[in-house]
Amino acid sequence: MAITVLFRLLSCRSAACVTLGARRSYSKLQVSSVLSERLRVFESLRERQGKRRRTEATEKSLSIRLADGRTVKGTAGVTTPLFICQSSRVTGVLVSKVNGELWELGCPLEDDCELQLLGFDTLEGKQAAWRTGACVLGSVLEGVFGAEVCREGASEFGLYCDHLLENSALSLSDVEERCKEAAALKLPLSRLELNTEEVQELFQNSKLRLQLVEEQMTDPTVTVYRCGDSLAVCNGPLLPHTSLLKVFKMLQVSPVTLANQPEASGVMRLLGVAFPGTKDKEEWEREQEEARRRDHRRIGKDQELFFFNDVSPGSCFFLPKGAHIYNTLTDFIKSEYQRRGFTEVVTPTLYSTALWERSGHWEHYSANMFTVTSEGSQTYALKPMNCPAHCLMFEQRVRSWRELPLRWADFGALHRNELSGALGGLTRVRRFCQDDAHIFCTPEQLEEEIVACLDFVRSVYEVFGFSFHCLLSTRPTPCLGEPEQWDSAEQQLEKSLQQFGERWELNPADGAFYGPKIDIQIKDAIGRQHQCATIQLDFQLPIRFDLQYVGPDGQAHRPVMIHRAVLGSLERMIAILAENFGGKWPLWLSPAQVMVIPLGGNSESYAKQVVQQFREAGFMADLNEDQGATLNKKIRSAQLAQYNYIFVVGEKECVSGTVNVRSRGGKQLGRRPTEEVLTSLIQLRDTRSNQDEF
Repeated sequence: MAITVLFRLLSCRSAACVTLGARRSYSKLQVSSVLSERLRVFESLRERQGKRRRTEATEKSLSIRLADGRTVKGTAGVTTPLFICQSSRVTGVLVSKVNGELWELGCPLEDDCELQLLGFDTLEGKQAAWRTGACVLGSVLEGVFGAEVCREGASEFGLYCDHLLENSALSLSDVEERCKEAAALKLPLSRLELNTEEVQELFQNSKLRLQLVEEQMTDPTVTVYRCGDSLAVCNGPLLPHTSLLKVFKMLQVSPVTLANQPEASGVMRLLGVAFPGTKDKEEWEREQEEARRRDHRRIGKDQELFFFNDVSPGSCFFLPKGAHIYNTLTDFIKSEYQRRGFTEVVTPTLYSTALWERSGHWEHYSANMFTVTSEGSQTYALKPMNCPAHCLMFEQRVRSWRELPLRWADFGALHRNELSGALGGLTRVRRFCQDDAHIFCTPEQLEEEIVACLDFVRSVYEVFGFSFHCLLSTRPTPCLGEPEQWDSAEQQLEKSLQQFGERWELNPADGAFYGPKIDIQIKDAIGRQHQCATIQLDFQLPIRFDLQYVGPDGQAHRPVMIHRAVLGSLERMIAILAENFGGKWPLWLSPAQVMVIPLGGNSESYAKQVVQQFREAGFMADLNEDQGATLNKKIRSAQLAQYNYIFVVGEKECVSGTVNVRSRGGKQLGRRPTEEVLTSLIQLRDTRSNQDEF
């Protein structure tokens, strides 16, 4: 026990020395009175919480199971994942998972557990590095450049810092160098969990910072970190100290549009990335170059699929080829509906606010709705989701248990008032369509319905060639409903996942406030993760709408409601597919399936017959009638336009009723009877094959 106490005292003194030394050698500006007071409050709160933890601390032996199957011993409240890394000589670790929950390396373990050690090559490790980099950047902006930092964090694209800086322009290279210098000081990162009152006390002298913190508080507490002389608000684990980051790269500075502030706020966002080493940066740069090559916005322009216009910001104009992809995806899902017992419904787009007040969306989501005022000052809103309308349909008459499950699908247009700064191509839009469906079932049918939804997801994603895994997102804080109800629902979802048989993991406290959910993450051709499909349980809407069905006992019972989407937003899925295939669409989905090239003479008439024949069979077939281009140029042009197949027809093909086929990749498949080729391509299309040869 005495050794443990001594170890803790030495650790605290060491961290304090590093912090003091860093302050002396690094700070370029004198710490302002506002920051000094903020640091004083932070340290006072930390001392208060530290006393409480020391009083509550209990030491006991732990059994810690590692990912390689080994088991190591530890002491509760003392042993940390960082200590295990050091004693096992494991390098490159940035963050850990304890029983599936993200855990800081420097945070002591509390109970027997399974421990995963994660590096920069994992999404969790990369995010922890970038969150830490955001704290370093915030410290530099405040301590060196005199900026007022009001928000920092990490996204899938990197780290960012929102700040106010008067009468000064930042040099990105200068900021990079300063961040590198600051990180090298091995600044410790100490954390506090603060409630609303404590946050208000801490940021009382920064109205904007306090406003943004309170907006992002979805739980009773928020995590605040100290990095040098700066404080940062972050929603996830950080690295144990800053020197694990060796390389910084700043990408851009741009203005930020704040919620509920239509006028320019003067807040600027500095976006960047940070890496443990040069090799990590070089790998990221290769990934970025490949991502630029596959960017769906470039593909959409080059292939004339879609465009955007300021007359309707955030709403996509799909050109004929883009509409072909859109409709093909919709038809794919509709064909699955017929096999899986779903029926389509059509619902209005505009609703009185009375509906949204009844569903609870007006209270929580009205800022994201487009509203219209009609005669009599009645306010209406464009629907951002379909679920309240489906509840109205369910309550139109008395329902019997014999009707359940009811599976209703809706392809209605949805509108969400996204901030203009958040819009980006097809991935974030204001007008979109989902393959949305809601299932009303009895509690006894729930497990079977969940397994059926998961099978639906698997069958669709196999067609695209996506690998995927599932996340079971459990009860958040706060949430609606009784704990027993949540426990039962989570157990049923877990049983369904076990029966499903695919890889899944726990995602603690990330469920919707109205029920637990299963999120499905796919991995595309270049290894990026996307969350598209979701299966959510909802306890609250059936209560709010007082939905009932008559059971076998003749009594009224409450149905269970499942929200389900497989593709998610069609617009976003088209973006993901464009980038996954790099614009080389498989035949069944392609907007440019066949190009016919005549060699002149009588072959032109025959070429037109071939085009007509394939169009009548439902193919996107075109004819190259350019008299001034050579054959090689025509073939190359068709390949660049990503036509799946190129048919060259001359006198021989005209006489024999054949076409000379070559694939998009340049492979010559030879002269074949036109009817045979048509039959083969119909087979490839109708089976949704991703193969090129036949």
